[in-house]
Amino acid sequence: MNKLKIALHFIKIKLHNVGNILIKTSAGYAVASFGLIQVASIVTDNLSTETIFGLSSESFMQILFISVLVLFPVALIISYLTRRKAIDGQTLKNLDAAYTSNDDYRPKIGLIPFENLNNDSDGEFLVDGIVEDLITELSMVKEISVATRKTCFGLKGKDYTSHSFKDEWGFDFIVSGSIRSSNERLRISVELSDMNEDRVIWSNKYDRVNTDIFDIQDEIVTKIIRCIVGEIEITSLKRAHRKPTENMTSYEYTLKGRALNQKFDRAANAEAIKMLDAAIEADDTNALPYSWKACTLGQAMTLGFKEKNDANMEEFLGSLSKANELNDNDWNTNRILGEANLTLQNFKQSKIYATKAFNANPNHPFVLSIYGDALIRNGDVENGIKIFEKMYKLEPIPAMDSNSDRPLKKLFLAYYLNDNYKKCDEIFHQIEEHDFQDWFIYMYIKAKQKIEFMKESWYEVGAEDFKDLVWKDEISLFHLNDKELKSSLENFAENH
Repeated sequence: MNKLKIALHFIKIKLHNVGNILIKTSAGYAVASFGLIQVASIVTDNLSTETIFGLSSESFMQILFISVLVLFPVALIISYLTRRKAIDGQTLKNLDAAYTSNDDYRPKIGLIPFENLNNDSDGEFLVDGIVEDLITELSMVKEISVATRKTCFGLKGKDYTSHSFKDEWGFDFIVSGSIRSSNERLRISVELSDMNEDRVIWSNKYDRVNTDIFDIQDEIVTKIIRCIVGEIEITSLKRAHRKPTENMTSYEYTLKGRALNQKFDRAANAEAIKMLDAAIEADDTNALPYSWKACTLGQAMTLGFKEKNDANMEEFLGSLSKANELNDNDWNTNRILGEANLTLQNFKQSKIYATKAFNANPNHPFVLSIYGDALIRNGDVENGIKIFEKMYKLEPIPAMDSNSDRPLKKLFLAYYLNDNYKKCDEIFHQIEEHDFQDWFIYMYIKAKQKIEFMKESWYEVGAEDFKDLVWKDEISLFHLNDKELKSSLENFAENH
């Protein structure tokens, strides 16, 4: 697919978002204007505008009408610019406090995958899907720290004592439970345990029909939060009032597709797309399967399961556009939009989407990854470093990976952009398998420091591995927003 078509897709998405802002502003302005005119009409009926303003009541009302009409486009422009600035410039007011040592004092929660009492593989996706949704919902609450999906599901089937949960994993609280399904009914047992006191502080059972599943999830999450942080304003739990779908068939297919997506396997990826298509067919107003289908198609093209051709790109962008149209606040959709715009080097737009994803889900490693990327590309390197450090702390070895190279490479680039060569040196030697980006930048750092490096083993290995690459072309894939730095790296590449 050519760049023009791709750009048009993103313009469509952007126009949809702008349209939402303008519609809301127009509605508010219309209500306010109507109220103002009604009040003015009453005033002119009871007071002499001739005496006060030197105008007849008819002239006064005509001027008021004209003023309302003239100021309408001005109000739209101000609303858009204000909203844009608020989103575009947002890096969190108290970010320094949020990601310093005080972060360690937030209660840390681990969710043990619930036991499937039916003991059938077919029901496993539902059990794991419900737990995963609980992890996602809890991760939206900034007052607590939630273990990642990978950590939580790594505990599955293992027998740990309260002491090991506390000492090994640092958990203050554990959520555990069981699920039994029978025909159209679900029985969910859940309990919240305090690891510091080694006791259950809250438990409950839910015996409901399948269609109550969203209400059950919302109730569980709310109860847990209140047990831990008290009666607080849980603004992050707005999802309690916006169920993704009333169609259980669609929801179950979405869970199956999402579970298959996270296997990072060719056959599983293809099956995931089938499940998500079935979810869309069951309920085409549900944004979730569109979002996860876009994610799955992107994964397929990135990992080589599908060819990156026009047809597949069209399907990817179409799914993404539809997900955004149905729910422009979905964290996963905004996360993907942030990554796509970063790849296209639309840096400001990438930050807008990444910020929206972060505000919706501030503890998800995928969200932290693109949010940190967007921050450092837009000049906020220090806060980008904090985000990457949080990501590394939450999930040092990402899903699909066998080592911690990916988050370390992000930290390496961020510290380089922050001119912290000491940290770069430290991190570079922690990376197990170097790619061209970190290898080349490390070489560039050594050259700037006038340090001989050509006899070093890391250089010799990289020089052999990357000898067939066109170095100048590879630098464009760094997606740097600093033209001077990019030019300097390209000149260095030409001379070496």
